[in-house]
Amino acid sequence: MAKIKHGIFGPLSGKLGELIGSSWMGIAYLKKAPIVNKNAKRSAAQVANNKKFSYVNEWLIPFHPFLAIGFSSLAIRKTAIGAALSAVYKSMFTGTMPDIEIDYSKMQISSGSLGALSDLFISYSPENEITMEWTENPGGNSKFNDQVILALYSEDLKLTDGFLFNVSRADKKYSFQLQKEMEGQLLHCYVAVVSFDRKKASNTMYLGQIEPS
Repeated sequence: MAKIKHGIFGPLSGKLGELIGSSWMGIAYLKKAPIVNKNAKRSAAQVANNKKFSYVNEWLIPFHPFLAIGFSSLAIRKTAIGAALSAVYKSMFTGTMPDIEIDYSKMQISSGSLGALSDLFISYSPENEITMEWTENPGGNSKFNDQVILALYSEDLKLTDGFLFNVSRADKKYSFQLQKEMEGQLLHCYVAVVSFDRKKASNTMYLGQIEPS
């Protein structure tokens, strides 16, 4: 804390912003505070953890449209993306930089207690058309207008495609044309269900990988 002695124009004692006031042999003087390198105080483990955090945060970017919906019910004092990052950070990404290992089966695009779909089947035609079929699985806390989400991820391209918030649980089947850039790619498949008001979500269902048949 800085002190101004002998009035507003008196000698400065202590730190004020980037200045330090002191005195020697009764002579007041000012000097600039030393620049502290915050990184120098971090341990090797902390630096590695920060690098991993940045890596995971960037890796999730292609999934953001799906996470914003699938984790909206868990966005309490944090964003939906932040809730998703917390959910997959330790379970999906193991090791330290630069030797991170990714378990794609543990990716989550949603999390919650909403009833899931049953008898899921997905196909990928040579014409680049994706078709998904399922059993409605009514009852419990599920409703006919719950929204089905499908996220498809290409490791090679680091791109996602799929559908969200335009397919209902009661539809039982949906087909769409995959974007041209992802044609012929091996794709990881993730399915979730979210209530129409986004207040509830199911856990993520991983369907493995598919490729053009």
